[in-house]
Amino acid sequence: MKRIFELCHNEIMAMEKRDLIETIRASEGRTVMAEVIINCPPLVYGVSNPELAAAFGADMITLNAFDFNFPFIFGIDDTGMDFFRGLEAFNDIPFRARKNLENPEYIKKVKDITGRFMGVNLEPVPEGNDYPEGRVLNESNLKKALEWGFDYIMITGNPKTGVTDGTILDGIRRASAILKDRVMIIAGKMHGAGGNNIYDPDTLRSFAVAGADVVLIPAPGTVPGMDRELAKRQIEAVHQAGALALTAIGTSQEGSDESTIEQFALMSKMAGADIQHIGDAGFSGIALPENIMELSTAIRGKRHTYRRMGYSMRK
Repeated sequence: MKRIFELCHNEIMAMEKRDLIETIRASEGRTVMAEVIINCPPLVYGVSNPELAAAFGADMITLNAFDFNFPFIFGIDDTGMDFFRGLEAFNDIPFRARKNLENPEYIKKVKDITGRFMGVNLEPVPEGNDYPEGRVLNESNLKKALEWGFDYIMITGNPKTGVTDGTILDGIRRASAILKDRVMIIAGKMHGAGGNNIYDPDTLRSFAVAGADVVLIPAPGTVPGMDRELAKRQIEAVHQAGALALTAIGTSQEGSDESTIEQFALMSKMAGADIQHIGDAGFSGIALPENIMELSTAIRGKRHTYRRMGYSMRK
């Protein structure tokens, strides 16, 4: 089994869930995930945030604020739109989103452009929460995630959504029943999301038992009280339950200096993380690109980082 940073474009495009889990496990804590917001103009004009994250060393890319009822990714779907026309240019967006909605190969196209594993946030918000229906964890969106070719979903909560450990647990069960062995399920909280952080290892263990393939926790140093020893205890509980563990930088510290990112990365690796995530709160919906590269360099060195960054998609 190849390690994730050794995979070529064709292998990434064809890989199924079971093999994705095994290649992450074979990578021994050297898998990098970048989360990006896609419903705003990207950091670099003409280059989507998913493309930029891929260029700076991410193996897995999670789309945040992706709406299954209004699929549109700035930097990819706005090609040819003249924003010098001002607000008038934005009138084209609904038309393009409708075309994407009718295209079952849409996400496969995005994956082909980036050459990376592609995932999406689905949020198990409480009943009565006024939240865009296309971003909520529900049966319709889960079926679309499966049909459109996402490699994984992330069951978590953005700030102030009110997502709880209970709604996450229910979301895992609902997702597992629909996605089965086709789409990898990642679940957990990287911050309070308008409620409480999760500190109890037994809660995390219950996520794995319910069907999460990967359990998400905050990286040491990102939320109050989360140090390396607590992270290690949580990850041990997750591993004992048979799941992989992901540590997340999701508290806007993805916009910190590179030495801070290095500390998060090394503490997470010492705690036993299988995947290391860096969030989208740098500028314009993406971490500072050099911080994505710093995270990669800290956990797998320049050799593997440069390989991931430079490997041609045409091979």
